[in-house]
Amino acid sequence: MASLRRIARYRFEAYFFLVNTASTISACLAAIAPLLWSCLAEAGTWSDHFYQQTLTEDWSGNRDAFQIKDRVLEGVSASPVAPSPLNLVEISQDSTNCDISCWVNVVSPNTHVCTKGALILRHTGNDGYVFALHEATQTIEVYRLSTHEMLFKRDSKIELKKWYYLRAELRGATMTFFVDDQLVGSVTDTLQPSGSVGVAVQDAEAVWFDDFTITGPNVAGNSDGVSLPQVSVVQDTNGHVVIRFLATPPYDYFVQATSAPLSHDWETIGTFTAKLESFEAEISDPMTKVLRFYRVEKVHCGCR
Repeated sequence: MASLRRIARYRFEAYFFLVNTASTISACLAAIAPLLWSCLAEAGTWSDHFYQQTLTEDWSGNRDAFQIKDRVLEGVSASPVAPSPLNLVEISQDSTNCDISCWVNVVSPNTHVCTKGALILRHTGNDGYVFALHEATQTIEVYRLSTHEMLFKRDSKIELKKWYYLRAELRGATMTFFVDDQLVGSVTDTLQPSGSVGVAVQDAEAVWFDDFTITGPNVAGNSDGVSLPQVSVVQDTNGHVVIRFLATPPYDYFVQATSAPLSHDWETIGTFTAKLESFEAEISDPMTKVLRFYRVEKVHCGCR
């Protein structure tokens, strides 16, 4: 149940269902739909899946150090003289009580001294918190942005070119941290009660970020009130799963599939753009003996 709740909550723009047999489809839709709708009923959610060509204007900071490539955000902090700077981009939100999550992949180091990918939390002025995967030292860290005072540090194997799911739960002075849904530590600190949130990179040729989300009672959402696509699923006579839904403007729709729904490994099997008029979107996928999960992501296309 916890895993399903994570899927619904942190990828709430996606509609999930499991395919094996027709009865399995019905059972999973019935089980997941209440979770999904209960999460949508929560307070505001702001998310960016980096489908657009450039960063939106909501992001501020070292924008020149970040670019969108192949539907992920790539950050760079490369300098021939160590240490390389901590480059960050962030959005302005009330982070007093909220959850922040993002996929992070430290792809390639620079000098391999301070190589890290991180979440930026409660950044105001010169201060805030950094929740980092420090690949160079093989540690998970939480430290102050201004003084680098270490608030939490834990040894952990961090591999290059591997996706990790970072999540921070901020509840007043208490901050709780997770990596791949595993609790790694907690910090109580009153110095920064709120502030901007975002992502950061240091001493790396490339760190990738994907599916950045913040949810909280005082968060100004960018997806709140967006209706989910109504999906129908059937099996045709050729042994294919056929997925249909009404595509309405002005949205892009990405149909994706995987056998590991809690991983970053989702394959896009179809895309649709409803620019001016609605239409019925349809895509088919061969049935297999392996369980496959599907989702339809609905993203504003900015096309009108």
